[in-house]
Amino acid sequence: MIYLTQARLMEESKRTIRERAGGVDAGARRVCLQLLSDQPLFSLWQARHGDWMKDVAGARRQEQQVAALRALSVRQIHRTALVRYLRDNQVAGVERDRILAEFYGVKDAHESVIAAHRSYLVAASSSFCVAEVLNLTGDDAGLELLRAYERAYGEYFRLFCDRLRAIQSRQLYLLAALIPEVRATAETLRQEILADDLRIITSSLVAHPRAASSSASTRRRALASGSR
Repeated sequence: MIYLTQARLMEESKRTIRERAGGVDAGARRVCLQLLSDQPLFSLWQARHGDWMKDVAGARRQEQQVAALRALSVRQIHRTALVRYLRDNQVAGVERDRILAEFYGVKDAHESVIAAHRSYLVAASSSFCVAEVLNLTGDDAGLELLRAYERAYGEYFRLFCDRLRAIQSRQLYLLAALIPEVRATAETLRQEILADDLRIITSSLVAHPRAASSSASTRRRALASGSR
């Protein structure tokens, strides 16, 4: 039975940040390099992520820790959605400021941009770390569900923000009727991810682990044996 201490969770998380900063995924590399190059931001991430990993470690049992990691990953999907939407839809200028005001309240537009970017970098960095720990525990089913949820929630959030922009511009939004259905799809996936009883899932994953790289396999064996 795998049990992850807070120290081990933070060790794996910091290793993941370093590896992603030098990896082939351009998006992840950009995020992690920004995190590592900004000491105040890195300290903020380390403090917040450390608190989250303390909560995960406190779960004690494998299935409970997996459930806590899944729940944390869902929260990071929510936290990164706003900046992803602005970036993917190339929302800038006055339209961007209006959207940010809806989420951050009435404040200086420049401060809102900085706050949104800082929140995104912290959440995105933690999402990489949580995904890697879930991979090490063998929760492939959870990772697949989380990828599906990220797509479904991203689609819902896009429709939500597009409608918000239409309202702000006093225009009719023709896709508004789709929002409840898309939201329901995302909610169904979220509930499946956060299912209370993960014993059957984790038992199946331990019995039938998928092929992994030698380094990942080595870390899985180390976790299973209880080393550090």
